Amino acid sequence: MYRICYLVLPLAVTILISACGKTDQAEPLRTAYLKGQITVDPELDTLRNYSGFQLRIVEPDSLGQLSDTLFHAVTDSAGIYEGEARFPRSGVHSLALSRHGEDLALVDVILVEKDTIKISGEFPDFENSMVIESEENELFDSYRRLQAGVSRLYQFAGAGMVSADTLNLEIKKWSDLFWDFYSENKGTFAGQRSAATSIRILEGLENELMMQRLKEAVEDDPHLIPFASRIGVRYYAGKQDLDYALAYIDSLERHSSDDRIRMELKRNRINLLYDSARVESARLELDQFKDRYLKYREASTWAERFESDLTLLAPGSDLPEFAVLSVEGDSLTKAGMTGSPYILEFTRLDNVLYQDQFDRNIAIHHIYKNYGVNFITIPFGANDIVLNAFFEERARLWPFIQPGSFDADDLVETFNINVVPTRILVDQQGRVVRKYEGTEFNDIIRGLQIVLKNDQEEPS
Repeated sequence: MYRICYLVLPLAVTILISACGKTDQAEPLRTAYLKGQITVDPELDTLRNYSGFQLRIVEPDSLGQLSDTLFHAVTDSAGIYEGEARFPRSGVHSLALSRHGEDLALVDVILVEKDTIKISGEFPDFENSMVIESEENELFDSYRRLQAGVSRLYQFAGAGMVSADTLNLEIKKWSDLFWDFYSENKGTFAGQRSAATSIRILEGLENELMMQRLKEAVEDDPHLIPFASRIGVRYYAGKQDLDYALAYIDSLERHSSDDRIRMELKRNRINLLYDSARVESARLELDQFKDRYLKYREASTWAERFESDLTLLAPGSDLPEFAVLSVEGDSLTKAGMTGSPYILEFTRLDNVLYQDQFDRNIAIHHIYKNYGVNFITIPFGANDIVLNAFFEERARLWPFIQPGSFDADDLVETFNINVVPTRILVDQQGRVVRKYEGTEFNDIIRGLQIVLKNDQEEPS
């Protein structure tokens, strides 16, 4: 189903980050056409004047702070609107509906180059009356139904309702379903996402099939090359060594003529050096990266953030001090957490990616709490109502920090938070193992295994 949230309270994070270096080459814009009709139940509006509904798509930055407007239209007296959306990349965007200054609803919409999207509905029952007509959006709705199915599987596994052997068989079946969907819908955004999901859930289960599908997907769609570098790097670093993984990134770069894809591969290479504690090599390649790619705005932004991580949160460095208060009233500090490994998590509870990842979070917690691993979640932009709504149908299994009890600006600066969710894995001595941003989720298990192995090897 499409996500629709009725807006009761403003959810924008009161977090500002410093301006990035000025560049003159932004990412080129794509276009899509939006049209439709928004009306009101005639029993509530006898005049049948449906003017004044505003539809707006605003590109948020990585923390959820609103920035560029990608689409804006206002309905006429018949409730009809139309206009062109201009956006930097295909994907899921949030379309906000408002009228007379009141926020009414938030709808997920897929923007893809040259697509025509018709969105219509009637208030007050907009959720049930809304119709989105668009080939790309309808395909993505089908992809989401597949996602919901595999999420239920992970929920059952986290609750201990599925044996390991059965789980592996079921995961393979779901991977095949995602791959079949991709094969039938190549060249679409939903197909691209489905290929990535099929490949990702095979990781650690059937690595040879994973790499076979990865190779085929990259040959069909070069836009999957950056994704391939992340998956392939983990595979070759585990099977061979770091240098082999770096060589794999270099081989992908030779197969791409797109300067921005080559830029992202360079970023992945630098991240790999950094995560492997080759900090000086990462710093050297970062300088080379800046010489070549700072003409692009996104490269400047990333380089500035990465330099901060090199300074503040390099693997093996001491985690900065923190002191927060849980919903239950417990004081949590760096000193108090020392002695056990833990994951310090920064997010927004209304973040779609975090919501999608939450079931996996529960599964990881369920497994690793038995090894003494703790979790702490700090929810930006939340209040008691938002927190309670989030846990209406979810279990709260680890400490969540009391909304409003911390200085968000200070945490953003101290931990260089640029993306939500961000997670920092900390070892028993209070040292940074690694920082994980956004979709870097599967890597956490590898990090946890390293932490626990190192703990067993520590002399008593």
